[in-house]
Amino acid sequence: MRKVFIFMTLAFACTFMANAQNVKFGHINTDELVGIMPERDSMDLKLRAFVNDHQEILKGMNEEYNKKIDEFSANQDKWSSIVKENKQAEIIELQTRFSKFQQEGQQKLAAEQERLFAPIREKIKSTIDKVAKANGFTYIFDISTGNPIYWSETQSTDILPLVKKELGIK
Repeated sequence: MRKVFIFMTLAFACTFMANAQNVKFGHINTDELVGIMPERDSMDLKLRAFVNDHQEILKGMNEEYNKKIDEFSANQDKWSSIVKENKQAEIIELQTRFSKFQQEGQQKLAAEQERLFAPIREKIKSTIDKVAKANGFTYIFDISTGNPIYWSETQSTDILPLVKKELGIK
């Protein structure tokens, strides 16, 4: 019985060692890939247009705010206390709207960026999957995320050239 157990253990260990030798590692810097993808240019243009529209509105709000401040500074001595309070409330309300618009703009920009980037991210993932399967890789690590603490460049293949070829990027 003991010989059978030893034999089974040795057989399992040999099988495990044989399988471990067939493991093929690869790595890619997806940030570098995103930077050279043609889709990135159109995404950047759309995001710039979004930011420019937002900045135009903020510029108008800022001009309105400055006008109110200048008007208040020039006329506060002439106004009654009720008019002054009303003008101060208008200025405070404008400051609040300005801040709220800035915060909402940042949130909308992040959401728009995520929406525009989703198809690029999906294309990258599906292409990496395709390249990994076609070339027999067991694991692919994204080195742009900073997660791998160590990888051996001699034992891990950079698949960026393979993915670029699959995507038709020179």
